[in-house]
Order: sequence, then structure tokens, then C-alpha cells
Amino acid sequence: MDTNLTLSAQILTLAPNLQHSESINGLLVVKNVSAKTYLKITTAQWRILRLFAEPRSVPTVLAQALDERLCLPLNEFFELILKAVRGHILLEPGVEPELVHASNWRPAVRPKAVSKPLAAIFFVGIVLTLVYQPELPLLVADVGVGLLLVSAALTFSAFLAACMVRGAGGEVYRPHWQWLRLPPYFEVDTSDSVMLSTTDQQAVAMARPAVIAAAAGLTAWLRPEWSCLPLISLAITLRPILGGRFAALVRLGRKGSLSDADHAYIFPANNRPRTRFRLLRRSLRHPDTWALISYGVAWTLAVIFVGSRVTNMPIWLFTSWESESVRLAAGISSSLLALGAGYGLWELFLFVRERARARRDTYRLWKTRWFTAKHLEYLESHRLRAVTESPLFRTLPPPERQHLARLMHVTRHGPWQSLPTHGPVATEVSLIASGTVGLYRQLASGRTSRVQVLSEGDIIGLHDLADPKQPRYLVRSLSPVTLLTLDRAAVEAIAIPRITRATLTDTVLKLPFLRRISLCQNWHFQAIERFAHLSTITDYQAGSVIFPENEFNEYFFIIFEQDAVVTRKGKRLAVIHAGDFFGEIGLLQNSAANAQVAARQDMRCLGISRVEFLRFVTHNHTVALELERVSSKRLGRPIFPLKKGNFRST
Repeated sequence: MDTNLTLSAQILTLAPNLQHSESINGLLVVKNVSAKTYLKITTAQWRILRLFAEPRSVPTVLAQALDERLCLPLNEFFELILKAVRGHILLEPGVEPELVHASNWRPAVRPKAVSKPLAAIFFVGIVLTLVYQPELPLLVADVGVGLLLVSAALTFSAFLAACMVRGAGGEVYRPHWQWLRLPPYFEVDTSDSVMLSTTDQQAVAMARPAVIAAAAGLTAWLRPEWSCLPLISLAITLRPILGGRFAALVRLGRKGSLSDADHAYIFPANNRPRTRFRLLRRSLRHPDTWALISYGVAWTLAVIFVGSRVTNMPIWLFTSWESESVRLAAGISSSLLALGAGYGLWELFLFVRERARARRDTYRLWKTRWFTAKHLEYLESHRLRAVTESPLFRTLPPPERQHLARLMHVTRHGPWQSLPTHGPVATEVSLIASGTVGLYRQLASGRTSRVQVLSEGDIIGLHDLADPKQPRYLVRSLSPVTLLTLDRAAVEAIAIPRITRATLTDTVLKLPFLRRISLCQNWHFQAIERFAHLSTITDYQAGSVIFPENEFNEYFFIIFEQDAVVTRKGKRLAVIHAGDFFGEIGLLQNSAANAQVAARQDMRCLGISRVEFLRFVTHNHTVALELERVSSKRLGRPIFPLKKGNFRST
């Protein structure tokens, strides 16, 4: 499954043969009957999936959810879509998964009719196991009888579970003999029990532990030499981890259960240490977690106790537990702490590795700019590659790109040096091969202000053409720079006639600015290019209101130059600067602006209309996630899901 393709362009629709269970504690199970796949989701998540009743793309559904104020937290939204696709709940039109046929299982029994007897049988079996003395098998015949008893218990419990599933209206799949198991036994797939009510699920899950407990208890009472293998089977069945049936009963029916979109993440943005740590904290606050831990401790002690009785090791008899209780408690506590410490160390390692990878790239770039680049030789092939990768020059036909590469020559400048040949009256045009360069403008007060920083791949010397309203830029190096330089006249003759003014503005002015602001740090480069193309530069005079409070706003803004003041009810909240953005909360929540933004000085903004903004956000999930993160931080609460009273309307 290609995540980017699925979330951006693939057409999906609900599978034609779906069923869903009743809502239990806010969760329901959706089943693709044809494929026998299940998805446990919340009612809010089910509302999102139902938007795919007609074939649609994920961006289209996300746009509708935003417009109708139904949007889930975006990490949850994208995780839900991917899980639904993997579970064949959402399909491509015309694509059918492999058909899975249910068994024509006729015997049926109502789970409610046998649930209490099963619980009583289970309790009696456990008591008999603890009261009577099991023994190790002495003869081969004892081992054979024990295997036969385990096989019979497993077979009867599978048969009983299948009858209860059918009696409750569920389906039974793949009844077959497990001949390659020891011992062989009859098995039935009763996974359809997840579609049943809580009490019915409890009864089905109790079938195997109850029958095996009865077999173990009766043999411990009547023929102790036969009880060893049933006891081992009982311990395995009651295991607290790795899919134990009884452990599922500890969790079943509790409030606060997680949907399938809330764990075992497959959406890449979710599968990170921070997200998993938040899930761990949530689990530790839930009583089910501690109930399972307590059950695990009790299971371990019970296994040790019964094992000591079987092997006649008196150290584990009740009479010796009083003297060994402190040591035993210390051993259990240290084991739990060791498990927790191991998990914490592993997550810490993943977090440090993630951060180290980001810092490694930063260090390599710094090292190249300050030490390595001055020793590099740029042959014609290297220059041609740089031209081809340039967002501006790559729009030219190949012959013109090769011509420019042949005309280029390498120039190097130290840090904090003025580059007068590149502005304000440029005689040369350069492609930055290494280093950073600052663009400055002289203000009306006479002070020089830096308005932009350029780096590898950016162009200097054409800003007067890209920005005719403000053509006079001063250029200064901020680090050692290596430039691939051309005569300005040659560029005007070869390249400029073949490049539109809009492309020149987008690639020379907007794109370098967007690449460096924090909002766009995690965006794909193509998304940044697309945003540069969609946005327009607008000038605002000092004191002018960009959008007023309590009115619907139709634009998303990023400050391109200078500052703006944010106020609410006449009270100043903040001063925002170049690279900051505003207007996204009203657009994402389909609500009125909750604050006023006005220009502090003469300023410039990049603006994009509501329609284009929502289309852009819904087609770029990394952009949507970053906007959600920042907007939630500004609001002091999650921006999604929207609740009553979270927005203002007119």
C-alpha cells in the first residue's frame, strides 16, 4: 500500500457487503462480510467512513469533513483511512478482495444459556486444581491419556464456542482438524464473535478456559498422574499475554477501550516515539492496564505454586511463603521494573536516533559550507546538474540549460561580504552552490533591514525582475559562499525570454522564503513549489486591518516582510513577524476569526484563497498535520474534533 498515493489521489469507496455491530462503550465493529475482515472504530470514525458511500478520494472527504465540522484529529483521520483500506472496508471501485465463505454450521446454542454454567465449571476446576495434589506422569500410558484429554477438551470447547457464535447470530469459519499439533484437535474460527454483544463475547471467550479447567481439576481429583498435561494446557490458555483468551475477559466491556485507529500505527507520522509515549501514558492512566498487570502477577504466582506442588519442591508450599514473602515481592517488583526500564530504554534509543538523524544532516550542511565547499571543483557536468536542479533554470529546454552551464564560472566569497555585482543594480546572476546569502533593503528611516535569506539552489541577481514593486535589494554573504556566476546580459538573452514573470517571482522570490520558514520545514519540496504558485504577494499600509475579528475570513496569510499586531476585543495579544502565519483556524474550522490582525508597519503578505487553501491542505497530509499542530498550540486545545462552543458563527 502506497501511503502517499492512498491519501492523495486514490479513489475509494465503502465495500459493498458491510455489517456493523451495536455500539458498545462508544465502539462498534465493522465487518466486510465477503473478505471476513474487521475494523473496530468509534461512532465518529464511522461517520467519516460513511462519507465514502460514493467513490471519492481522501482529499475530497477531508474537505467535506472540514466544511461540515466533522473532522477528526488528522493523525486519527489518516490512520483510520489506512486501516480501513488494509482491512478492505474501503476499496477501489471495481476491486474485490478474495472471497471467504462461512461454514454451514447448524448446531446452535444461546450464549446466555450456558454463560453461568461455564463460569461455575471454570471456578470449580480452578479450586480442584489448587486443592488436590497433581502428579507428574510416571508411565507412557499416563502421557497418552493426558494428551487425549487435552485433545478432547480443546475439541469440545471449540465445538461449544462455535455453537454459541451461531446461536448469537454470528458466522463460523474454517472448521478443521489440527493434525500437525500435539495433541491433534478440532479447531473452529470464531473470530466473528467480535460482532456480538459484550455478554455473548464473554461466554464465547470462556468456553475454552472453562472446559480445560474442568479437565485439569477433575483429573487432579480423580487421577493425579493424568493432570500434568491438562494443567500445562490450562496455564497456556490463561496466559496474560500473546493472545490469552482469559486475559481478553479482563479487558472486555471496560470503558475507554481503544479503536483500531488508536494503536498499532501504520500511518508514518504516528509511528514515532512521542506518539507511542503518549499512548503509553494513556494506558497507564487506564485501570484495565493495572488489572492486566495484576492478573499477570497472579498467573505467574499460580504457575509457580502449582509447578512446585507437581515437582514436590517445598520452598513454594504455603508454609514457606511467609518466610519468603519479602524476597518474592522484591523479585516480582524488580521484574516489573526491569520490564518498564527495558521499554523506556528502547523508546529513548528510538527518540535519540530520530533526533540524531536530523542533527546529522544539519552538521553535514554546516561542515560543507564552512570547510569543504572551498576545495570542490565544479566541472561542466557538475554545473549542468546544478542548473537542471534549479527550480528556475530547469524550466528551460535542455540546449539552453547546457549553454548556461558552459558560460558559468565559479566565484567564492568569504562570510559577511557585500556582493555589489548582484544588487541593487545587478550585473551578474549567480546560482548558489554552497553557503547562505542575505537580501537587505534600505528602509525609509535609512536603516538597512534583512528581508530574506537564500541558500543552496537559489538565484541572486534577478530580484529586480522578480519583484518590480521593490526592486532595490542589497546582497551580502552570511557564510562562505560558492557561486556559479553568469553575466546578467547572457541570462537576459538566453533564459529570461523563455521564463514567465509569474515563474520568475515564484522561484526567485517566494520559493526561497517558504523553504526557510518553520511552517514549511516538513513539507515536501513539491508542496512548497505548489504553494508558491498558488499564493500572491499583497502590500498593506501601516495600521490597515488585514481581517477583522468575528468575521469570516476568506484567505490564509503568511507574513512576507515586517510585522503585524494581533488583538482581541481591543487587547493586544501578540506581535507576529515575517514567516508567521494566520487565518488558518477560521478556514479549518469553518468559523469566524477569533482575533483581529492589523499591519504594524508597511508590510507584505503571501495570501491564498480559502478554496485553494483547503484544496492544497487536503491534498498534502504533511501540511495539514503541521497546520493542525500549530493551530492547536495557539488555541490551547486541539483544533479537531470541533465541539459545541468551540467556534463562532455569524
